[in-house]
Amino acid sequence: MRFRTPPTAWAGYALAAAWFVLHLSNVGGWDVQIVGYKIFSPLLSAIPAWLAWRGWAAARAAGLPAVRRHLLLTSGAWTFMAAASSIAFYHLVVHGDTSYPSPFPLMQVCDFATLVLILAGLLSVPVRHRWSASKLRLGLDMGIVLLAGALFSWYFLVYPAVSKPGAEMSLPIFIFVKTTGLMVVLFAIARIVLGGVEELSRRAMMFAIAATVVQSLLNVMQQTLAGTPYAHLALATRQIFIALLIAMGVAHLRRIAVGSTAAPRAERRPASLMPYLAVAAADALLIVALLGGLDARSWPVLAGTITLTALVVVRQLVGMRDNNRLMVRVDASMRALRESMGREQILSDLGVALLRTTDAAEVHKLAAEGAATLLAGCAGARTAVVTVSPEDPENWTVAEASGASAGSLAGLRVASDAVPGELLARLAGGEMITVPGWPSLGIDGLDAFDDRPLMILPLLSGERFFGVLTVGSDEDLPEDVLKSLQTLRTQVSLALDSVALTAELTRRAMHDMLTGLGNRALLWDRLNGALARSRRTGRPVGVLLLDLNGFKPVNDTYGHDAGDLLLKVVAERLRLCVRTEDTVARLGGDEFVIVTEDLRETGDAERIAERVVAALNEPVPMDGHELRTPASIGIALSQPGQGPDDVLREADAAMYVAKRRGTGLFHVHA
Repeated sequence: MRFRTPPTAWAGYALAAAWFVLHLSNVGGWDVQIVGYKIFSPLLSAIPAWLAWRGWAAARAAGLPAVRRHLLLTSGAWTFMAAASSIAFYHLVVHGDTSYPSPFPLMQVCDFATLVLILAGLLSVPVRHRWSASKLRLGLDMGIVLLAGALFSWYFLVYPAVSKPGAEMSLPIFIFVKTTGLMVVLFAIARIVLGGVEELSRRAMMFAIAATVVQSLLNVMQQTLAGTPYAHLALATRQIFIALLIAMGVAHLRRIAVGSTAAPRAERRPASLMPYLAVAAADALLIVALLGGLDARSWPVLAGTITLTALVVVRQLVGMRDNNRLMVRVDASMRALRESMGREQILSDLGVALLRTTDAAEVHKLAAEGAATLLAGCAGARTAVVTVSPEDPENWTVAEASGASAGSLAGLRVASDAVPGELLARLAGGEMITVPGWPSLGIDGLDAFDDRPLMILPLLSGERFFGVLTVGSDEDLPEDVLKSLQTLRTQVSLALDSVALTAELTRRAMHDMLTGLGNRALLWDRLNGALARSRRTGRPVGVLLLDLNGFKPVNDTYGHDAGDLLLKVVAERLRLCVRTEDTVARLGGDEFVIVTEDLRETGDAERIAERVVAALNEPVPMDGHELRTPASIGIALSQPGQGPDDVLREADAAMYVAKRRGTGLFHVHA
């Protein structure tokens, strides 16, 4: 959005520039100058007031509370300034008064109100950075600046006014208060600019600083040039002040209309040299005053300079205190940062290790080690990983433990039924639970363990619940440690979920989904391994290939559901006929294979075949019927140099020989 400067502002610039030239060239002499000044001053003062009120209305409509508050106070200040100019104009018209500066009390009250509102407006401006020092240090800084300003006001303004014969006391007192107030305004603006303003226009604040400097200079010029041939220069300086106020109002309007388009500035903390500059200026003033000897004018300067020195010493002591406190905080922050970086490194290394493992037991070990490392700086740290595995869903097992009671906890098994339902529901919902100790869980078998505070973090991913990670210490765990433990919990949960998913995919790839037996892929893998071991040991591998007789009539008569149930029963009976190290696989349909290793003689394979024949000859009750599926079995013993295909082909040939001989028989390949 493009912003256009209001025509009123352009008119103000032109009028101020015209009178600046007229005042600077002293056209017509002092009488013409002062009359023209008092005639046009109300109009020129009204233009900044009008711009400020317009900005206040725009800020209210735009929803900018800080800008609105600041411009409300500024508008009031410029309104009082216009009122003071109007009072001077009134006295010119009615009484023909051409004095400068005007001595009227009501006008001085308006000037004082202007100063107060300006100061209030500046103090209401929000800054981007808080003052870096303490409140006491800030107060000392402001006191030093104010005292230095008071010394200059006394030496150059107040004392000359008081020492004049017949001078009224009200005028110099007002001059003193006004000049000191301007010093406060200057310091407040400098602090705002150094800190960085929010919402308000930075350009407007720079114009405000320039206007304050010009007004301070104007106050001095009014007293020093009054009655001299150069008094017209003060009137010219007033036009510069008005032009700066108009520029400030326009900058506020532009900021409200188009927003902030300035490039981001580098972050910095406010640090003011103004107190030191004030002391240096006061020392220079003291030297000038002492050159004229000690008198009523120089004694206050000497006393004030001594006071300034004392304030500077106090300020330095306060600064040393603040710096020491800052160093303590910085050390604590650096220590916390190092600890935080260390925890992040631990979690990073743990994440890499978890990605590389496919074993749940290794994940449990890494989880316990990671938790113990994160709690290394905590007194009385203790951890445990309690698992619930698909292989043993009826029990909760403490897989890993460290710290107090670790030796007794490790390997402990607790029946799942003993876990309270409310506790299980909260854990399944992912809630982290803090309890006074193991006994407070109300689980049989844990009453004798550590009763110190304990935090339980559930390990779950989606609908999968893998167990819990428990941690505890003698003191409350720091917030950063708790966040790291939550991250650890997430990493471990995802790793366990990955392990479970990998195991599930592996099982699906290597097993028959109906019977749970191995499939062709698993058979091929196991047979290859068995033949390799056979070449080292010299003992043959036995392969028993069996086919169910009468399975097709079962499917045709009772349906495929009955056939599937029959296959499951056959698979279970085959498992019971072999050793745990033997392999039972389903080739498909009604064909099964048994791989048995480390045979000393042919009779070892025959005895397995006899058990299989006997088991499968037993009837299978189903829906009031007794189903029989006797098997024909072909046996082949591996020979040196044979591969899986060779042994399976010989077993298949032997199986067909057994089929031709009748049902429920086996034959060994010669």
